[in-house]
Amino acid sequence: MVRRDLPQVAALELACFGREAWPLQAFKDLLAAFAGSRPARGAFWVAEDQATGGVVGYAGVEVSALWGEMDIINIAVASSHRRRGVGCLLIERIVRLCRQRGVSLLWLRVRASNRGARRFYRRMGFQERGRFAGYYLEPDESAVIMAMEPEER
Repeated sequence: MVRRDLPQVAALELACFGREAWPLQAFKDLLAAFAGSRPARGAFWVAEDQATGGVVGYAGVEVSALWGEMDIINIAVASSHRRRGVGCLLIERIVRLCRQRGVSLLWLRVRASNRGARRFYRRMGFQERGRFAGYYLEPDESAVIMAMEPEER
């Protein structure tokens, strides 16, 4: 992901997450923070439509202060491109990064009611590890905490 991708990323974020969408400035701030940190504290990627060059998905990770863990902080795929392997490619890229950096635990949070996403993450090798009550707002809902050990995949 680069700055020129951000308008498309922010539009996709809004389409996928509505009122809970990150604002454009959040993506700008994180890109700048990740670019300026040594060692790198995180990364973002986009998936582009080969025919149009438009952004059809994105994902971001942040390295935990514990350094042996990484958190998927955001991932989304345009509804028109779901079930076409875009999400799989993004997760596989993240898993490769974890392996390159010796990260032993990759985790994420997902709405408890988002059964489709939870099924997808299980297929990708994540397991449910717990819940975080009241994590999401409008409506108030728990987050399911899911994790995988990238070296075992």
